[in-house]
Amino acid sequence: MSHEKERKEKNCLNCNARVFGRYCHVCGQENIEPKETARGLVVHFFNDITHFEGKFITSLRYLFFRPGYLTAEYIHGRRASYMNPVRMYVFTSAFFFILFFSFFAGRSKDPEVFKRTEPKKKGVSLTTPASKSKAKQDVLNQANSKVDSAILEKVFDMADSGSTWLLQDSVASTSKSRTKKDVKYKTMAEYDAAQKQMPAEQRDNWLERVFKRRLILVDERYGGDLSKFNRALFDHAMHSLPKVLFISLPLFALLLSLLYIRRKQFYYATHLIFTIHLFVFAFLILLLIFAHDQLLSATGWGSGWITDVLWIYLFIYLYKAMRRVYEQGRAKTLLKYSLLLLMAFMLNMFLFIGLFSYSFFNL
Repeated sequence: MSHEKERKEKNCLNCNARVFGRYCHVCGQENIEPKETARGLVVHFFNDITHFEGKFITSLRYLFFRPGYLTAEYIHGRRASYMNPVRMYVFTSAFFFILFFSFFAGRSKDPEVFKRTEPKKKGVSLTTPASKSKAKQDVLNQANSKVDSAILEKVFDMADSGSTWLLQDSVASTSKSRTKKDVKYKTMAEYDAAQKQMPAEQRDNWLERVFKRRLILVDERYGGDLSKFNRALFDHAMHSLPKVLFISLPLFALLLSLLYIRRKQFYYATHLIFTIHLFVFAFLILLLIFAHDQLLSATGWGSGWITDVLWIYLFIYLYKAMRRVYEQGRAKTLLKYSLLLLMAFMLNMFLFIGLFSYSFFNL
């Protein structure tokens, strides 16, 4: 409560309802004089900060050391003494990702999401006009069709422009595989033209066409530098991680609602509040793990067993929280706990595959 002067008028300035006391019973606004002093602004600022800190620290204490307690309190209607779960999630996740992107993600080594492997160099290197002409004639004589001949003619034309090409020992098998798999196209038009020349049964399917066209665009954009592409893909995926976690939150709650579908007293919103508290706890535990690992690598202080204990506590925490909130026996809770971990693992795999696919097609 502020110490500002109370208005003599008994109508709320916000909703115009009749006020009985210092606060409006309709909207909750304090019925004080609207002209605020500089001192009043400062006092309000510190009151709001300390009020926020008090609720947040109280909520953190119960969140860390009494698994499921905050969710149980919320279910029973005791909410004013603790921080609102949604506000807590927004604040904690923002704090987590600011630190994560500032100190942890930026220091990771260049990832190798895609790695180009060079084939074994077998055969004759075409370095002289005579060897090129002889090899070209030998290959064309063994071509299986006009399509193979056209593709091989294009390959030799590209070789004449300055590249060094290696011909495989088994030319007949190479002509088949090169028409569909091994030819590297530089432009979309070149790829589309090659596809039109092929018989219908030898053309790439829809998924292969989408993937290869995307690879051509990526190669053009990054000039064939795979390390730049890997870094860009990794960065795009990491900066999309908050969105993925936000999407996974209601999906995780849906898994809980399926596991406890026979417990009619628990609504979907109940599972959502449980999931929010669990995610907030996971953010804080991950921050401790990352901070400890950074400290260990930078100074040598600490020990690897601390990280192990934190990870183990995260999994124990989920079990104990489920026991407290859903009030079932150890056997049932353990069974549902195991099923939840399995389903969550599959869900996260699906989401992360989708994340990297989305990043790949949006670079």
